[in-house]
Amino acid sequence: MTMFQGVIVGPNDQSNQMDYFPVIERQLQLTEQQGENIRMLFDGMKQMHTDMNEKVEEVQLMVQEVRDSVTLTDAECYQLQHAVRLKSNELTKHRYMESDEKFKDMVGRYRRMMWSKLKERFEVAKYSHVRRIDYEDSIDFIRDFRPEDYI
Repeated sequence: MTMFQGVIVGPNDQSNQMDYFPVIERQLQLTEQQGENIRMLFDGMKQMHTDMNEKVEEVQLMVQEVRDSVTLTDAECYQLQHAVRLKSNELTKHRYMESDEKFKDMVGRYRRMMWSKLKERFEVAKYSHVRRIDYEDSIDFIRDFRPEDYI
C-alpha cells in the first residue's frame, strides 16, 4: 500500500490512475487547440471590425463630398430670387420714391450688385451653382446686404 495524493491505494489502484494520464494529457491538448482556435476567431472578428469601421469612415467622407457638391434646388433658387427682389426694392425705397424715374433703374442696379457680390462671396459663376449647404448663408447674405459695404 502506498499513499498517492493523500489517498491510500493499492498496487492495482495506482496503475489504474496512471492510465488516466494519457486521457488527461489528450484533454489538455484539445483544450489548448480550442484556445488557439478561439484566439484565431477573435483576431479575425477584431480585424473585420477594424475594416468595417474604416469602410464606414470612407462612406461618410464620400457622402459628405456629395452633399457639399450638390447645388441649389429650383425652389431654393426661386426663394433666393425672391429675397433679392425684396431686398432691392427695400433698398431703393429708402433712397427714392416709387414714382421717381430713377426708381426702376436703381432697383436694377441693386439687383445686379447683389447678384454679383453673392457670386463673388460664394465663388460661383451662376447663383444657381451655390451649394445647398450654403443656402441659408446665401439668404442671410442677401437679407443683410448693404451696398455701402461694397463702395
